[in-house]
Amino acid sequence: MNKRQMIAAAIEIDSLNAPLSSRFGKAKYYAFFDGTSMQIEENPFRSGAKVIGWLAAKGVTDLVMKEAGRKPCALKTKHAISLHYPAAFQPTLQELVKIYYQIK
Repeated sequence: MNKRQMIAAAIEIDSLNAPLSSRFGKAKYYAFFDGTSMQIEENPFRSGAKVIGWLAAKGVTDLVMKEAGRKPCALKTKHAISLHYPAAFQPTLQELVKIYYQIK
């Protein structure tokens, strides 16, 4: 994994067992994982436009979310943040990290 790679996921509870949130700007929390450590932070904005800037400023390179909308798509075009949608099943945050980084 590239040292600078940072994955973020919108979640509704402060827990590794949190399911992905279907709300982008209004998700209660975001989890950030850089390949070594994970931080869960409360979403300070509750607005899609402000969340976009926040994620970009934190160095997010990949965003995993339950559903796509207009605001998250701006991440890809304005900040080159890749969007991922695990449509086949709804992983918890812990499962997502294991799958994404192939950690056992």
